Amino acid sequence: DESSSVSSSSSVSSSVTLERGDTVVVIGASGGVGQLVAARCAEAGFDVRAVTRSDSRRDALEDRDGTLAAKVTRISGVDCRDPASIAASGAFDGKVDAVVCCLGTTAFPSARWRDEDGKWTNGPEPTDYESTRNVVDAAKRANPELKRFVMVSSVGVLRTNVMPFLILNAFGVLKHKRRGEEHLERSGLPYTILRPGRLTDGPYTSYDLNTLLKATSGTKRAVQIGGGDDVLLPEATSRL
Repeated sequence: DESSSVSSSSSVSSSVTLERGDTVVVIGASGGVGQLVAARCAEAGFDVRAVTRSDSRRDALEDRDGTLAAKVTRISGVDCRDPASIAASGAFDGKVDAVVCCLGTTAFPSARWRDEDGKWTNGPEPTDYESTRNVVDAAKRANPELKRFVMVSSVGVLRTNVMPFLILNAFGVLKHKRRGEEHLERSGLPYTILRPGRLTDGPYTSYDLNTLLKATSGTKRAVQIGGGDDVLLPEATSRL
């Protein structure tokens, strides 16, 4: 079996656990990881707020019979680079129990670095650091008793001076992911940071929830879990 490599970092475990009916905010819910997270959380009985930036992709999370869709509130048009946009969206209004932040961009310049106006304003710093920082601050401000903040980062953030991460960080993506991690670590919120390797399986940007929940990656993959960032290589990590 091909293994999925992921390392993790976590604050002291909270005695408070999530329960069915709790509210989970998924940031970046139209991306490959975000869609799967939102679908799995809805399936597990959580009330999901699926936050996306693009209005055109808000319907990526659909459900043929409405069973899961009823548990997903879509909040679109939220630009996490702008704290005012987050505040105006209402994503963190009322009681929120957990946040899963799936923000991220490519390691090397690509179409994803371009904004809708064609400007190169979606690079690593505004996406992986500034946006993550703004989400952490908004979550803490509105819900200081948050049960858990989960951040999807990347393997290699602590090894940017060695190969192959030296190359992967050529445009600063690992550096800025680490800056986002550090801001979360200093926030005082209970957190878990996941550092996957190269993401595979997906992204599923045009499927409904039923399709997502039935998706498979062929051979079942084992998951390596280790604390820190000193062993794992950027090998394949299944989004599933």
